[in-house]
Amino acid sequence: MVPVVAVLLAGTAPASGYAAPPSTPGANTPAKLCAEALAVTTDADGDNHHSFRMPNGLLVDQVVPGRTFDPATASPARLTKVGLPARPDSDAVAPGELNRADWEKVARGLNRATPKPPCVKPGVHATTHSTNYSGYRATAASGETYSGAHSSITAPSYYASTCSDESMTQWVGVSNDTVLVQAGVYVTQATGAVESGGFIEFVRGSWDTGGVVDIDVPYVAGHRYYLDVHYADRYNWSLTVSDLDNGQNFSGFWTHPTGGGTDYLQPFAYFVSERLTYTLGSQSSLTQYMNHSDVRFRAATAKIHGAGDARLSIQRPDQQIMLSPGIGNQRLSNPDPLEVSASNFTEHWARCGVVESP
Repeated sequence: MVPVVAVLLAGTAPASGYAAPPSTPGANTPAKLCAEALAVTTDADGDNHHSFRMPNGLLVDQVVPGRTFDPATASPARLTKVGLPARPDSDAVAPGELNRADWEKVARGLNRATPKPPCVKPGVHATTHSTNYSGYRATAASGETYSGAHSSITAPSYYASTCSDESMTQWVGVSNDTVLVQAGVYVTQATGAVESGGFIEFVRGSWDTGGVVDIDVPYVAGHRYYLDVHYADRYNWSLTVSDLDNGQNFSGFWTHPTGGGTDYLQPFAYFVSERLTYTLGSQSSLTQYMNHSDVRFRAATAKIHGAGDARLSIQRPDQQIMLSPGIGNQRLSNPDPLEVSASNFTEHWARCGVVESP
């Protein structure tokens, strides 16, 4: 087993610290802001590019492969264009990589219907606010940064009847605890009704989306999801949330016309379970912990910028379990130690109703 160190992390606190959840969040939650559909173009390979403009000016390019696309024979350049990782030769791949069967499921998910525009939930964040999260953090060696993170997870069953204003998320991301790029899934009932699905988010920096972005991948308890964020160039990040069981998929390039993508190359890679924060004006409120079954993270992998993929389990010296100062420095969940052979771990939340104080 890999030795795991439990520590406190210094993060950026919400404006109001650990405030009580809003009493009527549904009434105060801003409406979604959806991207503007720009155009559909076809490239020389016959692949269709569906372009959108987000409210913050980011451009999103979702590629639906054309009739000639065969993932088994497509060139590496074409695989990259449609958002696929490198094609495994077989199921006998190194830990930290998708096996061939799962890779083919992600590839099949690209043959989707006309993509829907992504929609921002303004002020709703799944981010590392003062350790209100739990999981593992990999820290790059001195002078290095991460350019990507990916993992597959088994989506947990959730129980929404115990507390009010509760939520949960599972995500992967790259951060320095100030800026963050992430992809994951969420469930919340803080709006008065259960909402769920896949999401992406850029937190702070020039690409800040202003909240989690719904990406039209339904949440199904028990299904396996592949989550991936990776840097393409200074103008582009590629983000993927793919249901490996039913083929529902979001894979798209997020583009800033003036660059700035290098600002999200950072020394920490996260594999996290947590809860959402709702922000209205200067007031930020954490939702309650949503009770759920165990969630399994598999093949948690961080990519060093300028190098190949490397397993999280060998990205020492720093892997950490997150603690919460608001409940006496207790763990927010009970994760297994990382398994060296496969970078896997299992988590489950503390009970619903745990209340944190500032």
